[in-house]
Amino acid sequence: MKNRSLDHHLLLSQLKHLVADMFRLDIIEPDMIDDDEALIGGILDCDSLDAVEFAICVEEEFGIAIRRGEESNRAFASIASLADFIHSHTLTRHARALLPAAA
Repeated sequence: MKNRSLDHHLLLSQLKHLVADMFRLDIIEPDMIDDDEALIGGILDCDSLDAVEFAICVEEEFGIAIRRGEESNRAFASIASLADFIHSHTLTRHARALLPAAA
């Protein structure tokens, strides 16, 4: 459980740095962004077009596609929710890889 917390903390930091790099948030130190900060609107002032661009970045960086609709709304609710989304999809992908191949 401690390892998951460390991994989660590192994932949050990585996402904050991606957001700051993508949207050139020079006025905010990435690690000072609150975990529960909204990705759309809020102090980050990102819009839905920014979210699409960020979704592409997440797919390239983590190999996880974020579908439109309710899934993207939940994933992009905050930096923490995006980290949870990535973490759960990574666990699912690893679990599938451990299953024996269908005959």
